[in-house]
Amino acid sequence: MNKTKAILIGVLGGTVGGLLGIGGAIVIVPCLVYFLGLSQHSAHATSLAVIIPGAVMSAFVYNSFGQLDLTLAVLFAIGGMAGAYIGALLLPRVRPAVLKRIFAVLALAMAIRMGWSA
Repeated sequence: MNKTKAILIGVLGGTVGGLLGIGGAIVIVPCLVYFLGLSQHSAHATSLAVIIPGAVMSAFVYNSFGQLDLTLAVLFAIGGMAGAYIGALLLPRVRPAVLKRIFAVLALAMAIRMGWSA
């Protein structure tokens, strides 16, 4: 594994995640697959572990600016943990090609929605 590439992907994902509030997976998953050669399943799992410290750091900074609704964040975290558990159980049952397509369609749909509302 190329450690320099991994760190640069982390910086890119963290910057995009912190700036756009997307967790960075939209950048990290494709980079892990195409630049580091991880399988689609491993990229998804690794991305989730990578996002945790970046999300905590971003939330800390946003809170210092008075932009964090802690009550809402806790409620979303409760639902998110349940959903993450379900998603992690489902991940091994989804073929890599299908997983890649689901990820691409979701990313494209969000990009189109955000682009039209801008």
